[in-house]
Amino acid sequence: MEKVISFLTNKWFKFGVSFLSLGYPLFLGYVAWLFMGYYLEPTHQGALVTLYIFINLIFFGLMLFTGKQIITRIVAMISPFLAFAILLFGFENWIVAIPPIVVSILIFLLCGMSETTKIILGTIYLIMYVVGVLVYLTFQMLFGNITLMDVDLSRRSTSYRYSPDEKYRIVLYVDPEGDASRSVSFYLEKTDKDISLPFLECRNAMNSLHIITSDYNKPADVEWKYNHTLFVDGRKREFNFNAVADDTSADNY
Repeated sequence: MEKVISFLTNKWFKFGVSFLSLGYPLFLGYVAWLFMGYYLEPTHQGALVTLYIFINLIFFGLMLFTGKQIITRIVAMISPFLAFAILLFGFENWIVAIPPIVVSILIFLLCGMSETTKIILGTIYLIMYVVGVLVYLTFQMLFGNITLMDVDLSRRSTSYRYSPDEKYRIVLYVDPEGDASRSVSFYLEKTDKDISLPFLECRNAMNSLHIITSDYNKPADVEWKYNHTLFVDGRKREFNFNAVADDTSADNY
């Protein structure tokens, strides 16, 4: 038993284990990236939340065990920035934002950094979070939901219309009830960059193409004929995803 304890407390063993903590910023970066360009659809909410919290706890245990190692200290300095990115890109998704924020703060406070470094970086993190959230809320009040995409994902309908070969889908974005000029917008998305994860489907929403916007009470008739032939109100419409980087207006279709 003493040999096992001696082995586990050996500084070189802890140094080796500390490299596993590098997976945490990669994990947080991946989550932030998904929120930046994908619409996330849980297939099993309870299992997904449990798995997400479990992953955060596993990394917390690893970093707590190797807190004095240089690798872990570097991860402790990086993680609050990535947790902040998740907070902004997934704003109001508290079950996603809270675990990495809590883990990042605890590891930062408990790792082997000097007190002076903790005070300086802690002040920077505090200002970043407070000012960042206040600025975000101000912009949200003035301009609505902030997103890197051309659409407001909060208005997205999950009643998709796939092309016969399922390489494309039509997505509807519906204005909220009570809007005097309520409308519905039709967008076209490619499905080849969708990602399937355990208990989660990630729909690629970046560079979607606007088809048409019509009155909610008299929506346009958008339908597929054959594999990639799209008809809008009985007329054939062309679409070109290669031109999206240059011009995403409806006139290009």
